[in-house]
Amino acid sequence: MRIIFPFDPLEKNTADGPFRDEYELLKSMGIDCSLFDYDSLEFDELKPKPQVIDGDCVLYRGWMLTPSLYGKLASMVERKGGSMFTSPSSFVSSHHLPEWYESCVDFTPETVFSNAEEDLEKLASDLGWDSFFVKDYVKSNYNERGSIAKSPREVLEIVALIKEHRGEIEGGISLRKVEEYLPETEKRYFVVNGKAYSPDGVVPELVLDVSKAHHAPFYSIDVIQRSDGVLRLVELGDGQVSDKKTWSAGVFCKMIAENT
Repeated sequence: MRIIFPFDPLEKNTADGPFRDEYELLKSMGIDCSLFDYDSLEFDELKPKPQVIDGDCVLYRGWMLTPSLYGKLASMVERKGGSMFTSPSSFVSSHHLPEWYESCVDFTPETVFSNAEEDLEKLASDLGWDSFFVKDYVKSNYNERGSIAKSPREVLEIVALIKEHRGEIEGGISLRKVEEYLPETEKRYFVVNGKAYSPDGVVPELVLDVSKAHHAPFYSIDVIQRSDGVLRLVELGDGQVSDKKTWSAGVFCKMIAENT
């Protein structure tokens, strides 16, 4: 396997930002790693150093990509004779909430989906919920206003803020029924080739259940404890673009190395 990282624009011989420690550690473990210009993907250009060679299985580890841009990356890798560890369809299956919701519906809050052109205020009103967690198919509203709407009218306000701060709505709108969580209990886990991994070696039953229900080569699982003590699934994410959160670089890279 070859792992490709975006390089640091100011220091092109190492990986950018939070991926630097992973890059250096994986290289020291003897794993093939390459650096490339992340911005060049927009221009259909991929020139990793060292190059992708014929037969390489490529794992991307870097900044968030849209499905379209990930598809471009996969196509460019294929033109060089390699293949992505995670196919474009598998990327979307963990990246967009509607793609994983049905397989995990028993573990996560009730959710309805809409395109951004629908009458969201009416949709929210018809649901009859006391409050709504509002996000697009990938991210929520991260400014101080937050993502919880107390009324159908506030749903529109939050959608407008997502558009304003992120520049676009990715995929569509997700309205999630609000459950009372204990914020300090949220943890991230990863699944690689069907095996669930933990930052501390302890994998909850819920994570194991999700790993059996959702099938993708590499993805993250965020879980949190509800106020009644029940563990709940917050979201899935493609593992290539998921932050390590509380994971040490050593534990994370050991997981990667085990699957190369």
